[in-house]
Amino acid sequence: MSIAPDVVATAALARDGIIFIGSSDLKIVHANPVAVNLFNASKSALRDGSEIKQFLAFLAKNAEFASGDGVGAVRETLGLISGKTAKADLPAFQTGGKKVTWRKAEGPEGLTALVFREAGKAEELAKALSDHKIFIQHLIDVLPIPVYLKNLDGVINRCNDAFAELIGHEPKKVIGSKLADVASKPLVAQITDYEAPLLISEGHVRHEIDFEMGGVEKSALFAVASLKGPSGSIAGTIGSLIDVTSLKRAQAEVAAAAQRLTGLLEKAPIGVGISSRDGGEFRFFNKMFGNLLALNSDETMPTDTVLLSERYREKSLQDMDMLGELQDVELRIRRPADSDARWLKTSMEPLTFEGQESVLWWLSDITKQKLAARELQNKANNDELTGLANRARYMQKLSQCETVLRGTNTAASIFLLDLDGFKAVNDTLGHAAGDWVLVETAKRLKRVARRAEEVARLGGDEFTLFFINKGDENEMATLADEIITEISKPYVWEGNACDIGASIGFTVFDAGYCDMSEQLRRADKAMYEAKAAGKGQACFYRPELEPDLHRDETT
Repeated sequence: MSIAPDVVATAALARDGIIFIGSSDLKIVHANPVAVNLFNASKSALRDGSEIKQFLAFLAKNAEFASGDGVGAVRETLGLISGKTAKADLPAFQTGGKKVTWRKAEGPEGLTALVFREAGKAEELAKALSDHKIFIQHLIDVLPIPVYLKNLDGVINRCNDAFAELIGHEPKKVIGSKLADVASKPLVAQITDYEAPLLISEGHVRHEIDFEMGGVEKSALFAVASLKGPSGSIAGTIGSLIDVTSLKRAQAEVAAAAQRLTGLLEKAPIGVGISSRDGGEFRFFNKMFGNLLALNSDETMPTDTVLLSERYREKSLQDMDMLGELQDVELRIRRPADSDARWLKTSMEPLTFEGQESVLWWLSDITKQKLAARELQNKANNDELTGLANRARYMQKLSQCETVLRGTNTAASIFLLDLDGFKAVNDTLGHAAGDWVLVETAKRLKRVARRAEEVARLGGDEFTLFFINKGDENEMATLADEIITEISKPYVWEGNACDIGASIGFTVFDAGYCDMSEQLRRADKAMYEAKAAGKGQACFYRPELEPDLHRDETT
């Protein structure tokens, strides 16, 4: 514990020896020059930070107590010093031929003072009292808050510069005057009302007061307590006034700003929420946030589990801490009132809210964008008329399988199907009928070829199917016949029968060691062979169909 320089300076002026000790730990904080000279042989025992027990041990050994029992006197002294009594006379003693009386007293800054006086110096009492008054005034002056002392007649005996400045006067004009002579009537009236009972019975009051000073409205924190004289009776009051006008104005401005911000957030086109870091409870969310998640602010505040599972929550918080924020996380949720799931995009940022670690959430609905993107993806990968995979998607599928299956012994098959009689339908019944036939064909293909990895329309009336591990040549030939049978069933468009059939060319190959594009070409070759052989049939590709390409294989 340290002691203020002004206290040290004031103690140095005293005629009595003074030792300041900590009231709780009983360690010496400071000994003034008189005390040091009085106990010159005990400089080590008076060292700052040493325990008072060391000094008392010195007295027990070197001083002469009236009782003749130095140890007992020191033990009694220690009890009085460490006790709760604020003031006490301590056992007198002689040292160095000098009779010394001493006492325990209240010191400044929560300290206890041990005051030593040589007997026979009563003439110096008045000077010591004067020094004490100077000391008290100095203590008041160094305080940063306005302080005053009044007697029972209402006269201000003491005040510091801060108090005089608050009421708009010089200290010399305030001291010796009544408050009513130097302060505004509203302020005087309030202080007088609060002080009145304290002049009768000991106590204290704390209250916030408003008053006018120099035409300006002010607010202050007012504290006042009864002040006792040497006899122990009430001698007046000691009060303080802390000007909080600027603080209250700032608080009002902050509250207004917070209200404006809340209003803006409520009208924001995106959802904004604040959740606690630990439990995840939402402590605030705006109207849009509540609408997006179907939350009701009148009920118990929800937690962030409406957005994140417990496991994903921990990972999200860790990622947020590492990156400083977590942006554009897409979530798929289903609200109770919705039949379909919705897509939300959220961002997370760490935030201190009302003194607690929190998470700031930004939330927006991207369901329309997701559906639009999905629609674009479908248009890019699917045949617009039939909904089957288009040529681009089919070729991509073949390429992917070629990469994945390379080096494996995996059987695969490609079917290429062309409708028989389709041109006649377009020519006689129109393109609307032709489109209907194509859609109906797609339905039949998906129904009869459920085991296919992919069913696609390459263009016009040409379709293709891709199989993995669905059988050998004979099994695939059987499936081809089933497809032809299904396609050849009657088509009736607005009462008109459409004579439709199908020709199929197919290959069966080891997918781990074949070029998919080449196998598609071979299926195409086999399909034209089926057409040439009379249509309405399936043809399995054999090297004999292209003897020039497979001359080495047949010789």
